[in-house]
Amino acid sequence: MVMSNKLTFFVPYHTGYAHVELILSFASFADVHLFIYKWNPSQQLVRNFFSNSKQVHVHEFSIDSILTELIKQQQQQCRVVILLTASINYSLGQLQYRYFSSIQKYVPTIIDVYSTGHCMYGCQSCAHENSHRLPITFTNYMRTKHLKSIEINKNNEIIVCPSFSSVEAPFSLLSNKEIVEQIMAFSFPHLIKLHPLMYPSTNDENPLFPFSDLEQKHAYQLCNSKNILPDTQTNTLKLIEHARVLICDSDSSIPFEALYFNDKKHILVYETIEQQSKDDDRRKYFHTFYNVQQLDTLLERYFAGELECKTEKSHEFFLEKYEEPDGKEIERLANIRQWMINENHHQNIDIEKIKQELKDQFSSSTQIGAYVSGEYTTAEIQKIFYAEMYDTFGALLDNLDEF
Repeated sequence: MVMSNKLTFFVPYHTGYAHVELILSFASFADVHLFIYKWNPSQQLVRNFFSNSKQVHVHEFSIDSILTELIKQQQQQCRVVILLTASINYSLGQLQYRYFSSIQKYVPTIIDVYSTGHCMYGCQSCAHENSHRLPITFTNYMRTKHLKSIEINKNNEIIVCPSFSSVEAPFSLLSNKEIVEQIMAFSFPHLIKLHPLMYPSTNDENPLFPFSDLEQKHAYQLCNSKNILPDTQTNTLKLIEHARVLICDSDSSIPFEALYFNDKKHILVYETIEQQSKDDDRRKYFHTFYNVQQLDTLLERYFAGELECKTEKSHEFFLEKYEEPDGKEIERLANIRQWMINENHHQNIDIEKIKQELKDQFSSSTQIGAYVSGEYTTAEIQKIFYAEMYDTFGALLDNLDEF
């Protein structure tokens, strides 16, 4: 793929390894500038990961650093696309979209603010239509699958890939104590690949992902297994490619991504009773389980050669939802979104006007607004809001006699 020297991607970055594959996919087409939020506990991790990359440039998130880079891109007559990795189904992604759309009004060098739709069909956190049926989560895999980045051995036969859930809706297998204990007790060769957000990579938690204590405990237990893969192994598709059995969650993009591989895999999907839905047209390709006894039975049948293969026609189903991946998805996306139209957008950038509008719209009146503005660390945001709560409570006490 030919690199575009007149297009640049800007990405507000709020995680660690969770979006690395996506960034590498876009970096195959044009330079990427990551702006890492000050409250992101994985700042150094991300810097280290991309430290040797010529296409990915890492900055600390601030309006000054963003505007400085925008001016540089304008001077070089480059077009800028803002890539949002946070889902616009949630408040962070929605406010990010507003934030950068506000800047775009004054900076025509920004030609698009685009939500990448990084999750695929079946995962409930993103609308897959945003990707125009382009499987961009496959792009870096397709471009690098010939590389020997993973040693293929017998342990790749069975892969365990838990997702995560929440205290209010504990639907991940990480919330099931008996199943986690059984995975820890597996006597046969297997590998465990946690969701990138569940690895205890840093001592601090990401403030936007308040995982339950139970799931954190179980993730820590799995991380102590000799079968755990390191968090630096970000190319999960490479693992799925060589697996014969995949154990994963229903509310995840992984079971759908596995349907791409036309080699008769067995996909064992954890699904609680609350999650069961007749409208989920993926389910006919899965063996579902919701307790440890069902999981044991499925594995016993697999080892006995008696487990029905449900994925013989899964590749055709994949192609009903997405195009055949070939590693050129970003190029086609650029054509669809008209990123490559060469227009002269040069004009002076009114820095103070932009800053004032952002200050008016994204003040610290709400916590999520403070996170999106990117001007504070987690500690500073907590101090701001705890101080406000204290002041409010103190005022109530001072005026108690008036009630």
